[in-house]
Amino acid sequence: MKNLLYLLLLCSWASIAQEQKYIVLDSLTTNYKVKQYTLDTSPYGAKNTIEVYNVFLNRYDKQYIILLSVLPDLESKSNWQEIDFKKVQNNLFSTKKLFEELENKVLGYDIISEKEIKPIPNNLKLVKKVKNTYYVSKECMAESFYCIDSPEQMIIATGNYIINTHQPIVPITLLKEVYQKKVNTKFPLDWNEYPPIEISKHQEHIYLANIEEKEGNTIYYFYQFANVFNRGIYQFAYIKNKGIVAGTYEDYFFPKGKVYYRGGDWLKVRRPYKEELLWAKELKKEWAEKEKAKK
Repeated sequence: MKNLLYLLLLCSWASIAQEQKYIVLDSLTTNYKVKQYTLDTSPYGAKNTIEVYNVFLNRYDKQYIILLSVLPDLESKSNWQEIDFKKVQNNLFSTKKLFEELENKVLGYDIISEKEIKPIPNNLKLVKKVKNTYYVSKECMAESFYCIDSPEQMIIATGNYIINTHQPIVPITLLKEVYQKKVNTKFPLDWNEYPPIEISKHQEHIYLANIEEKEGNTIYYFYQFANVFNRGIYQFAYIKNKGIVAGTYEDYFFPKGKVYYRGGDWLKVRRPYKEELLWAKELKKEWAEKEKAKK
């Protein structure tokens, strides 16, 4: 009897752990500043889009970003599917608790509370309303970032969630050279290395690769030195007050390990001859209009 109860408890816990969670776009835009961008996936060989939502929180002179990326379903070409809101309303992730885990991590201590701080679930899906119909994302990825501009002379703790615009510039090629001299092993960020080379937790970091001025914007180029399963957007471009405006999603389009057969436009996917960022259409349009105005 005791074994049966134990088995039932295990099944119950497993059910809770796998319970699908949702967050509503209207609720995000009501409570936070949100910047939405559309990325064209054509450089990967299949024309589709990635919708990215930068959700901002400014509190006590600190800026946080939750990046929600709605990834393409290349098999069906439809990245959203209609859903009955009644099916999601009892499984909503609290919008007001969206930044709790990130703030707790930045502050460096556990906040004493009657309620447990719940991390953003890995299976979180975005729900949007178009006219009177609700749609849910098929594939959604959530990442948390803490944005700072700490001077180079101030050493800060490492972590692949800290976007520091004042750190030394270290391109991937330079990091690879230094890493291989020091560690004397293969470079973890080489995409063709399998099985993936483990990166120690204390080494994980978001490196600044370059800084560029364009049409009145200062663009900071970053890349994540982190384990494959502990990162989402790999390389990205960041503009203050605009958020993450470009990026690469190699780990989604070119996953390492066993890959099951996928049809549709997945058959068209190819790795670009050179790594390039997928840029926000909205930003490219803005730059084109500024260029046109100069003539």
